[in-house]
This record gives sequence, C-alpha cells and structure tokens, in this order.
Amino acid sequence: METEKKFITDDLEIIGIFKEFARSRKNLWAWQQNVDQNGKRPVHFITIKKVDPIKKTIIVFPNNSDGFRFTKGSEIFLFCSDRGFAIKTPVRELEKDFITIPLPARLNILSKEFLEKIELVERENEDKNKHKRIAPRSQAKEGQLVGIDKLGAESKVTRSDVFTLYDISAGGMGFMVHDPAEFATGDKIKVTHVDAKLLPKELYGEVVAVRQVEGEILETFKIGVKFG
Repeated sequence: METEKKFITDDLEIIGIFKEFARSRKNLWAWQQNVDQNGKRPVHFITIKKVDPIKKTIIVFPNNSDGFRFTKGSEIFLFCSDRGFAIKTPVRELEKDFITIPLPARLNILSKEFLEKIELVERENEDKNKHKRIAPRSQAKEGQLVGIDKLGAESKVTRSDVFTLYDISAGGMGFMVHDPAEFATGDKIKVTHVDAKLLPKELYGEVVAVRQVEGEILETFKIGVKFG
C-alpha cells in the first residue's frame, strides 16, 4: 500500500504548483497568527501574481479593496483549501498592495481529517447568534442590494460599494462579501441606499462580526453590522 505524501520538497514541482496558481488566479487563504486590537487574526484571500524561479521569490496580491492588514516582521501562512497545500513563510517585502515571499523549500500536504477541522473564519450560525440581536431581522429579497460607505478617520468616506443584502432590522443588518478581509470587526460604515432607493435618513453602524456562509458556490462571508 502506497504511503500518503505529507509534503513536497522538489523545487520544480513546487514552482509548477505556484505557477499553476498564478495562471488560474486561484484564491488562496493567507493569515497571521498575531491578533489585531479586536482580538482577531487577520485573514485574507490572495492570488499569486508572479513566480520567479531564478530569484526564488513569489509575489502575492490581496483580493480585498483596502490591501493587506498584516503586521511587518511576522510570518504568514498560505493555504489552498481544495488541495490541502499549506506553508508557513517569512515575508521579504510587505506593502498594502503586495507581498514578496521566498519560494518555500517544502509544501505541506494536510490530511483530510485535519482539513475538516480547519476554521479560519467563524462559520455563520443563525440560531446561535439570534439572542445577541435587539430586534428580529427580516430576510432580504433575492438579489436585493445595499449601498455601503466605509468610513475612516473623522467619519470620512474611504470607499463606496454595493453588496448583496442578507437581512436587516431596526438594530442592524447583514450583507455579503467574497473576501474575509473586505471588512473587519470595528470598522465604521454608512448605509446609503437599498437597491436604487436612497434612504430618507442615512444609517450609521459598526461591523461586529465577519462569518463564513456555507453552501455557496463562491466563498461567501456575512458582514454583521450593528446600527447606532
């Protein structure tokens, strides 16, 4: 019986795998173990931009709008969920819009049992979280959209976008994104419109949760917002 491989160490095979990721623009998970001011570790979706076999480097781009939330000087982890590949790597360059890492000497292959236990972002559980709400939420109609302004210092708008509405109540709302780093706990937002209709009064809120929604074709995350 052939022993299941636990890692790959052949340079050419590793280069080939990362070049395939770059060609396919595959979403990979990336995170750091150190937590932010809210006690959350930063988790991103990333794509491989370039693999340089001569310099033995890999350039990585973030998929979210605001760039990397990582801390300089700390290692990062990369993970391909459907193939079970994972590495822990130092960072040579860290900027908001790109990261340079060395070509790994070893690519770990995680077991199916281990993969089933991995939870990089808390999974959505409606029943578990209902008691935290001050008012019951109404499920959004299919395809209903919501306009969101993200606010920075002095409540200035840093970017505006439209997302799929999940649910809404007098006390808060949920909307959907496709990157776990698009918003973080503590971010301030302003709701400007629902579908094409401007609100009679703008709603302000704070992001209180980022949770993964299972059963979607694309990786999807629910952003929970509390108004006030």
